[in-house]
Amino acid sequence: MASPPRFRCNNNYCGHLPKRALIGLLAGALAISAEAGSRLQHHMLAADDADTFLPAVHREQDLYLEAFYGETTTRLIVHAQLRDNRLFVIAGDLQEIGLQLPEEDPTGWIALDSLPGLAYRYDVPTQSLVLHAPPSLRQGQHLGYRPPPPVEVRRDHGLLFSYDFYGRHWQGRSNTSLGTSLNWFGDYGSLQISGVSRSGDEDIGYRRLDSYWTYSDPQQLWTWTAGDLISGGHSWSRPVRMAGLQWRRNFGVRPDLITLPVPRFDGSAALPSTVELYVNNILQYDNAVDSGPFVLDALPRIGGAGMATLVVTDALGRTTETSAPLYVDHRRLAPGLSDFSLEAGVLRTDFEGGWNDYGEHPVASASWLQGVTGAFTFEAHAELAEELGVTGIGGVWSPGGRWGLASASLAYSDGQAPGENDKSGHQYSLGYQWIGPVVGFDLQTLRRSRGYRDLADMDTDRTLTERWLNAQDRATVWLQMGRGSFGYSYLRRRDHRAPFLPREFFSTHSLSWTQNIGRRLSVSAALFKDDENGSGGSLTFSVPLQHLAYLSVGVQRRSDGNNEPRALLRRTAPYDGGWGWWLQGGDIDGDYGQAAVETRGRYMEARAGLDWDRDEHGYFLEAGGSVAVMDRQLIASRRIHDAFALVYTGVEDIPILSENRLYGHTDDKGYLLIPDLRGWQRNRIGIDPDQLAANFLVNELEQFAIPADHAGQFVVFPVAQMQPAIITLLDQSGRAVDAGSGATLYQENSSRAVPVGFDGEVYLEDISGGARIEVRQRERVCNYTISPIAEPATVFTRLRLSPQDCMEAP
Repeated sequence: MASPPRFRCNNNYCGHLPKRALIGLLAGALAISAEAGSRLQHHMLAADDADTFLPAVHREQDLYLEAFYGETTTRLIVHAQLRDNRLFVIAGDLQEIGLQLPEEDPTGWIALDSLPGLAYRYDVPTQSLVLHAPPSLRQGQHLGYRPPPPVEVRRDHGLLFSYDFYGRHWQGRSNTSLGTSLNWFGDYGSLQISGVSRSGDEDIGYRRLDSYWTYSDPQQLWTWTAGDLISGGHSWSRPVRMAGLQWRRNFGVRPDLITLPVPRFDGSAALPSTVELYVNNILQYDNAVDSGPFVLDALPRIGGAGMATLVVTDALGRTTETSAPLYVDHRRLAPGLSDFSLEAGVLRTDFEGGWNDYGEHPVASASWLQGVTGAFTFEAHAELAEELGVTGIGGVWSPGGRWGLASASLAYSDGQAPGENDKSGHQYSLGYQWIGPVVGFDLQTLRRSRGYRDLADMDTDRTLTERWLNAQDRATVWLQMGRGSFGYSYLRRRDHRAPFLPREFFSTHSLSWTQNIGRRLSVSAALFKDDENGSGGSLTFSVPLQHLAYLSVGVQRRSDGNNEPRALLRRTAPYDGGWGWWLQGGDIDGDYGQAAVETRGRYMEARAGLDWDRDEHGYFLEAGGSVAVMDRQLIASRRIHDAFALVYTGVEDIPILSENRLYGHTDDKGYLLIPDLRGWQRNRIGIDPDQLAANFLVNELEQFAIPADHAGQFVVFPVAQMQPAIITLLDQSGRAVDAGSGATLYQENSSRAVPVGFDGEVYLEDISGGARIEVRQRERVCNYTISPIAEPATVFTRLRLSPQDCMEAP
């Protein structure tokens, strides 16, 4: 006879119970309990002779138990086994309910009494497992921000043409310019060509600006570019225009990814609790947490210094608060995150002069950023060209993650410029920034020796008239004052010219003040003093009006001591479409003024106006828009700056929603172009069912469009226009058939039963394809034929039909 299991009982519950009492308890309740505690050094066997009385209990039992932590359910079921007085649970189930285990096979069995510090109880009537685990055994609950998975971008094929036109007539002369860009996009990225045409005083015909191919990968967070490009760099290096190949990190393809260090808050809850995070006394995060340790990663929506307070309120209403200072900036990278830019090619020179000149010798550039810790980010930069090499390192550091942001860099160049004696040089920069809730300041300094050169200098002729930066100091201070602010800025610079010319520092001081008075009035004032341009100031009063209009009146004092009054009254054109206008006037050595109107429509944006200055008069015209080619359609739109969607329903005048707002209705072919989508993001597009008539069938009311940047996506909503009908069926005598009669609908090679209502009425969703109804009534079968109506006068069609033929029911 098999021996029954021996039962483990905690000393606090069982003690040394007599055998008779224990046997009576087991026979009366048929309960099996097991509990282990860290305080037990051994386990007392409560029933040595249980096999005599319980011969039917097997040595091993499979159990499926609901897991609890104390009185709180995990809402999970664990697979357990009872073996020889010991309770075993699958390791994967223990990990799923939040226990921290050593490296174990998820399919293996773990004895609960082998986990130090774990107390448990198996409750038979409720088939539950109640656990009491110390924090060291609990997995940390991750709250707040988690890096989202990359979006799945759909790359549809298409062509996008954009244009900007400007024309002006002044003093008897007319000038026009037209900027254009042509962009092909598809599976292999996009190919873009842009240029400008001018006529009049600067008649240049057509001049190409940029042409390049680019491809971005949101999975790897990088972008390839071939053609005209701008090199990468840091705040202490200078980017240059090049033609060649570039490989760079592009966090823009993951706008939902937080790249700066996210502050982490650790805590533990003895009971189920609510966790709240306040930053500068503003609630930033609020969520529930189970008992046990937790980790909160939350990005405070501030810039600069702040005070974070973590408030944990348990189920009994007890509250604990923990405060810590922090500093948030966008120059540091999260630990382990890197940013880079590598490019090689030839320099593009004299771009600002409008010439398409390229260098003859190859050049290369490389930049790197690495988030080393949450407080420090490392920077490196290198440039290489014929007879020139540049290397530099730098970094940004937030002491303690709370005391502002310090930055430093050091760069060295080796290479002699034509006409220069120095073969090498150096550059260094230092900076410190502190942004607080009330006061902030920014200090920066940069020094360059005369022999220092980089790629940007290869397009510069250092003559007596050429001025290039040798030293710069900048200090900025700002102060928040109630509903206003005050700022001061100081800039000192030195332009290094020929060695025999004096090296002079030039400085600029500026003061600014803004203040909101009452509910509408805003006042701003500014003063400046410059060693080269003199001094001056301005005072402006602004008042917002109704219907997107505002009024601005002010005066400006120029460096020559003259005062310039000016006024502006403007109504901005609504973003969704409409008209706007402005009137502007003032006095600069005589009266001047301008009057203009603007419109923002579905197909373009335009503005036109008149202006005058003393005795001269003129007029101007501006217009801009885009034309997209997709699905063999040519559709005009307002200016598309990023991404767009072409919606197709196949039916005219269907209301289309963009981010739950009505954008427009489809045209006579069923198309609508939405120009304001965000690349690499989920854009909600749908159909407004509240404005649909009852005769439309829509299988899908909402979709998410995820296009690449500067590309489009084709979004299809199948919409079918039906002909619903209420049909009154008459018998051969002209009376309505009885309600509840058996009727079968034959339509499109299928059949189904339809109910017959009072007055012989039958409702059909669609009769556009015709139908046949067979009705059984009083031992007769009658057939009714329904023909489609070419142009129904109303949404619902009402018909009265007599039977086409009737026969005796078989």
